[in-house]
Amino acid sequence: MPASHQAGFARRRLFPPAAACLLAAGALAGDAAAGPATSWYALRVQPILDRHCVSCHGPEKVRAELRLDSYAALHRGGAGGAVVQPGQPERSELLRRVTLPADHDDVMPSDGKPLLAPEQTGVLARWIKAGASPEAPPPPGEEPPAVAALRPAAPDYRPFLPRLAALQEEFGVRLVPVSQQPTDGLILRTVSAPARVDDAVLARIAASEIAPLIVDAELARTRVSDAALPALARFPNLARLDLARTAVTSTALGALAPLARLRSLNLAGTRIDATARDRLRQLPALEQLHVFGTPLADASP
Repeated sequence: MPASHQAGFARRRLFPPAAACLLAAGALAGDAAAGPATSWYALRVQPILDRHCVSCHGPEKVRAELRLDSYAALHRGGAGGAVVQPGQPERSELLRRVTLPADHDDVMPSDGKPLLAPEQTGVLARWIKAGASPEAPPPPGEEPPAVAALRPAAPDYRPFLPRLAALQEEFGVRLVPVSQQPTDGLILRTVSAPARVDDAVLARIAASEIAPLIVDAELARTRVSDAALPALARFPNLARLDLARTAVTSTALGALAPLARLRSLNLAGTRIDATARDRLRQLPALEQLHVFGTPLADASP
């Protein structure tokens, strides 16, 4: 595993200057605004970007000057230039990043967030190969799954906007929509004030009516400890949990067992050890586990 990962998640420039050559000016020809709601881009591509990329490349947070929350933003590219080459997926930096191995320094999404599934990267590759149009309808076989078959990630957060604003002000946290879809849930973001977030603060958020809205809790480097894990179990729709560099140990991990939708857990840099294995097996949906820099990572199988 790269040294940068062993030492913790490093901030790095998302797209290098070489990416500037990927799109000549005007290569995404025509109107840079989003096309019709029935286009291939609107039905298949933007939902993938919304769910996996916009939390770091959207209106609330803009890494490397790159936004991916609209076709116009995708068209502009980022600090290193354009990121999509219409007709040439093999030369598109965006696609390269989302198909890298999980332990690569340049992989996207970064910081331990769930990677795109092969079916999703396939959608991006085929759309780019077909010209990366904002208006073209999906060809046969590229239609989205029936909306009725999709379970919302969380309740609609919009009725709770006043309460969300109050909690952000009180605790110094950010409660950020995952995407433009209001039932995709919220990210609990603490990076701006990690020292203010401790077990008591987390317990109060967990006891509030907004707990079911949170699907991603970014608690790295906060002051939470084992005492906070029973409170985290009260976030019923939590899918991603980052506890890197906290005081969490193996002792209380069993308290997370009720989190039936938890897919990604980051425990890097904590004190968890080999005794955590049985407790982690109680998480039925867990797909990604990050434990580098822990006694568990050093323990023999």
